[in-house]
Amino acid sequence: MKKTTASVAAVLACAMMFTGCSDSLFESSSEDNTTSVQSIWTAKDEDIVAWVTSDSLSAEEKEYYDITFKDFYAEYAFTIANYGLDETSSDYEQYAKYYRKNIIDMLSNEKLILKKAEELGLDKLTEDDMKEIDKAYQENLDGWYETFETKAKEALGMTDDTTSSETEISDDDKAKLLEKEKELFKDYISGFGLTEEVFLKWQTNTFIQKKVLDYIYKDIVITDEQVDEYVTKLVDEAKEAYKKNVSSYESDSEYQKVWLPEGSRNIKYICIKLDPSDAAELSAARNESGADIESINKQRDEKLAEIKSKAEAALKKATEGTDFDAVIKEYSSDYSEATEGETTLIINGTTAMYDTLYEELYKLEKPGDISGLIPTDRGYYILQYTSDAVLTDKEIAEYKAEVKETLTANEQEETANSAIEQWRNDVGYEYDYTKLNFEKPEEETSSDDSSEGTSDASSAS
Repeated sequence: MKKTTASVAAVLACAMMFTGCSDSLFESSSEDNTTSVQSIWTAKDEDIVAWVTSDSLSAEEKEYYDITFKDFYAEYAFTIANYGLDETSSDYEQYAKYYRKNIIDMLSNEKLILKKAEELGLDKLTEDDMKEIDKAYQENLDGWYETFETKAKEALGMTDDTTSSETEISDDDKAKLLEKEKELFKDYISGFGLTEEVFLKWQTNTFIQKKVLDYIYKDIVITDEQVDEYVTKLVDEAKEAYKKNVSSYESDSEYQKVWLPEGSRNIKYICIKLDPSDAAELSAARNESGADIESINKQRDEKLAEIKSKAEAALKKATEGTDFDAVIKEYSSDYSEATEGETTLIINGTTAMYDTLYEELYKLEKPGDISGLIPTDRGYYILQYTSDAVLTDKEIAEYKAEVKETLTANEQEETANSAIEQWRNDVGYEYDYTKLNFEKPEEETSSDDSSEGTSDASSAS
């Protein structure tokens, strides 16, 4: 059974600040009016790199769908810069090509969706709509300004001492800092031919596109029966995987959300670690061909002797009534605030655990029982059998709610992709792959017997 994770944002051109149809303002820097970029590009600013071919469209409508190299490159260059990619480096070649396709797809999808918004009357924005757009726009800009805080402080000569959390920065300095952040940000985006006004346009277009997608999602309903069917199939799959191979079952965390093998247990543990170099030495020795296990065990015991008193102190507290979580916090090398109080699930028959630990765990007869010191190549362990591992009705209900969200998102993504693909076919969108500098997808190549060409508009430059 295939389990998928939806990515509806992938079909929404302008899902983030990189998207939208930017008013790119690259300054030409050569006599042939070629944008000042690396020699890997052959296109000129005014070259049309995406166009439509449908005979049912008027010249004006066709012009609406045109995308120039200037439009494309500003968005693309801004995006890869923010991902730290060098498009001229062979190390990043495949990533750069991916983003080239991603950006031209987003720009063309945006044209299609905004045209559909106009047809549906969804491009009309209310005062409340504009307030929502402006709020998101301002939050977006504020986030960008903050990324330039360090450079702004350096430019203003503000040291960490004068702006530390213990030192209250004056309102005047705050204002100066913000203005410098804005200045640096504007300088940065101007290098891509962008302005803050373009960001507002992106935000507005994103809002309108979401309205269109919400419109085409309106009839999507995932029923409880569909969810139950999904979960039932997953349970059957989990049981089959466990029967075939325990590790196969354990490798899929989704299985453990719907079915647990009988006899599985929840535990807590204390680990008093050996020095990492000692543990690595023992591991390497055991992996050697013809390893002398008796000699290695003796070596391990000698190393464990160095931490035994600490381990015995932890065991004494744990078995004499001290709260086990408190002992973990005080003694365990694996203690973390993030996981404090949590249990670890041990699947009946697991192979992902030291054999010695597994054997000692299943010697414990009832929840609450605590083991003695268990020696391993990693250090000493103390286990507490906290409870039998069973899924509660609440956990099942919560998982079903997650499934419903996932199935809904999957259906939305498929619906959006299908709609956009239909709109794309209706107008006959084509790309100039040579000037966009990435390969034509294989499925398009195999379904198109004609040689790759350009439109009249793109070849007239």
